[in-house]
Amino acid sequence: MEREVYRLREERAGVSLEGSVRPFARVREFTAVRLIENGKVGSALAEGRDEGEALRLARETLRFPREEDYGLPSGCRARWDRTFEVEVEDLAGELSSLGEELERRGLSLSGTVEVITRRFSVESTAGADVEGSHSLMRTDLEVGGAVPFQVFLGFSKRVEVEEILNPYINLVEGLGAVKPPEGRMEAIIAPTPFSDLLLPAALWKFRGSVEVKGGTAAKPGKAIASPLVTLLDDPLDEGSLRYVRADDEGVRTRKNILIEKGTAKGLLWDSHSAWMAGRESTGNGIRIEERIIDGPHNLTLAPGNRTLEELISEIDKGFIALGLRGANALDRATGDFSVVVTPALVIERGEVKGFSRFELRGNVWELLKNATGIGKELTGVWFDEGFSLSLPFLRTGVVV
Repeated sequence: MEREVYRLREERAGVSLEGSVRPFARVREFTAVRLIENGKVGSALAEGRDEGEALRLARETLRFPREEDYGLPSGCRARWDRTFEVEVEDLAGELSSLGEELERRGLSLSGTVEVITRRFSVESTAGADVEGSHSLMRTDLEVGGAVPFQVFLGFSKRVEVEEILNPYINLVEGLGAVKPPEGRMEAIIAPTPFSDLLLPAALWKFRGSVEVKGGTAAKPGKAIASPLVTLLDDPLDEGSLRYVRADDEGVRTRKNILIEKGTAKGLLWDSHSAWMAGRESTGNGIRIEERIIDGPHNLTLAPGNRTLEELISEIDKGFIALGLRGANALDRATGDFSVVVTPALVIERGEVKGFSRFELRGNVWELLKNATGIGKELTGVWFDEGFSLSLPFLRTGVVV
């Protein structure tokens, strides 16, 4: 019998601002067990540290179909700790003061700021002996006013909330409504809305399991983006929101290049999808509850050499997409989307002239093929499933 035990403890502490500032703290802890016995695989999860209960439940799933000679991956020994603490009282005072300041300027502020610390371990009969931890600061804030917008971002260290919001407020403050632009133009897509489009499309395009099942995974050597575009998974970047030296199966992680200067390079593999394809795991086993999937730890669009101001100044006609609605309806298999851009900051001859709202239809991979400029600053975005993205502002050609 082979056995793998995974433990996760996630601690969240922060403040919410919905009229008044309210501190909160939450902890979730679970133990997951995966078994292989007589060629069958079983897995289950129990809340808390009850390994015995998880083991009992996993045994009950061993009646699933025979998996032939699949075995747990050879694990590694790894230890790391990139955690930090933040005083909730400090966050509360900071958020309250900022809310009052924005109110004096005719703006409103609501949402949450929290610090998430994840500690996990993996032990297995195949040699995994892993203990790792990392923290991130996450903001989910909404600024109301003439041009309402959201800032849904993450940081690998303590950052002042005012420092996070000011660049966006400086863009929208004082703007009035203008007519939507029409025709062919350039769009600058902010990191948060772009993450809503890129992650689901990338989960289809660059997972080895999609290829195994006969899907439309990226073919190495094929040009699928502009030469400006390099897309990679880099969990070893200390500035990432998910900083890990081993994946959730205990396999050592590494930097994996998915697109290099516009050309597809490779896929991400967990141990089971790799076994089915006769390959090796790339260290991309991601656990979602008791399931393991092949996915990115820290999906990164490599930064370019343009500041946001330079990206704007080089546009004759276009807009900045600070938010999208309807991205959840994206077709993952094709990358096709139909969204409402709101707010859209309309640009004419290198200057932001006002804000608007309109429908935009397109394709994620066409956005990357049509890229005309990439920002030099990376911004983190965190999804509660455990996915982290590091994205710059992207400028690309679109038709409205």
